[in-house]
Amino acid sequence: MNAKTKPKAPGPNQARAKALYCQGRPVAEIATTLGVSRATIYAWKHKDRDRGVDWGTLRFVKATDSADARSQEQDFVALLIYNFETALDQINALAPGEQLKELTRYASTYYKLKLQRDKPSVNKADIAKQVLHELSRLALAHEASEVVRFLAEHADAIVSAVILD
Repeated sequence: MNAKTKPKAPGPNQARAKALYCQGRPVAEIATTLGVSRATIYAWKHKDRDRGVDWGTLRFVKATDSADARSQEQDFVALLIYNFETALDQINALAPGEQLKELTRYASTYYKLKLQRDKPSVNKADIAKQVLHELSRLALAHEASEVVRFLAEHADAIVSAVILD
């Protein structure tokens, strides 16, 4: 195969565009970030689709990846702990009454966060995402790309319907 017929490998901007798209960024934002037109982003999406790589499916799989969500939650908790420890150092320099106010504020924030985590709707969303992920995995295994495409396009509506149920 000569150089004229060999398919061109995706460039760094195309790879970056796909990565940003899979993170959930809108096409207009990606185009602005990379300094290209939206049409260019759509052209890259279509080229990849023709090669068998569907950006929508990749985006959906990433959005429903529970390991990624756990990693983000761990990062968030680590950041909270770091910020709390930093604040404790600052609290020690305050008068006792001010220390109590700051500690009360932190306790209040903690319980608000905990309440969010323990809300049934949050747990329903996690379950819905897991079900969608497994359905997609099974559909891919059975080469049912239309099912995967449908799930990818309607994932938000499905999760919302489950949460509101």
